[in-house]
Amino acid sequence: MLRKTLLVAVSSLGLMAGAASAQERLVVAAYGGSYEALLRDKVIPAFERANNAKVDYLAGNSTDSLARLQAQKGAQQIGVVVLDDGPMYQAISLGFCQQAADKAAIDSLYPIALLEGGKALGTGFGFTGLAYNEKVFQERNLPVPTSWNDLTRADLKGRISIPGIDNTYGVHTVAMMARLNGGSEKEPGPGFKAMREKVNPNVLAYESSPGKMSDMFTSGEIWMSVWGSSRARAMQLAGFPMKFIAPKEGGVVLMTATCAVEGGPNPGLAQKFVSHLVSPEVQTIMSEGYGAGPTNKTTQLKPEVASGVIYGEDQVKQLVAVDWTTINPARQDWTRRWQREVER
Repeated sequence: MLRKTLLVAVSSLGLMAGAASAQERLVVAAYGGSYEALLRDKVIPAFERANNAKVDYLAGNSTDSLARLQAQKGAQQIGVVVLDDGPMYQAISLGFCQQAADKAAIDSLYPIALLEGGKALGTGFGFTGLAYNEKVFQERNLPVPTSWNDLTRADLKGRISIPGIDNTYGVHTVAMMARLNGGSEKEPGPGFKAMREKVNPNVLAYESSPGKMSDMFTSGEIWMSVWGSSRARAMQLAGFPMKFIAPKEGGVVLMTATCAVEGGPNPGLAQKFVSHLVSPEVQTIMSEGYGAGPTNKTTQLKPEVASGVIYGEDQVKQLVAVDWTTINPARQDWTRRWQREVER
């Protein structure tokens, strides 16, 4: 009897070990903070259960994750990466992204969310615009901002903050000021000139840290900033009298994007995770919990959620996209010029 019991126990252990060994692992490199918390809590568990898989999360900003891909070139350990759209275009140009394989997932997205024909897929819409302290503007009877040119207003001298050129918001600002002053991404000179001569006198600080930007708004040091929709939304939810607008010339689209890493382990599982991130179910979770507008056209949001994000074809069409294929190769030149001419 004892021998039979032992044999059953050993057999059960063997089955358990076999099941455990069959579990695939996938390394996902994506943002930290509230994004990581939401994925760990509400997005990853369902994927793991459905695919008998274990996801190892590697947190970092877009610069960190892109640097990891470059360091692991030829021996990739990351299976899926999530980056801002600008760095994602860099990743694609460097050969780090597989073509998305799920045709149904590709067809469900707005065209603007297909990076380089589907080498990467947009997972959430935000946009760069103007954030301002509504209470201060009302108390001082200041005209509400409507244009990128409001960055040059004399009544806002020393009361504006703009993220630096190391930040996507800063890059967007230069690109838009170039367009408004006769230039473009290919000819950014007018943008830098406008920043130096017209915007700079109004800037209290070029601040890329979201935490410090929030502190400056809260303390009253700044009244307006160039910022992202999700950042402004977080302050609104915290009770700050923040208003956020897309300037009449256009809010600049700021997408999160994902791709399966070329040469990464478990490519089939990686492709499934990419499809998972753009599914209507996950898109709804990210809209509700992170303030990201859905890139999947079939996503259905509650009215109270839809009112706070980019949602629907009409709103998506109003977004402005910058030319990252021009900007990225010139990024070091832009950085040097910014340091020399603007943030001195």
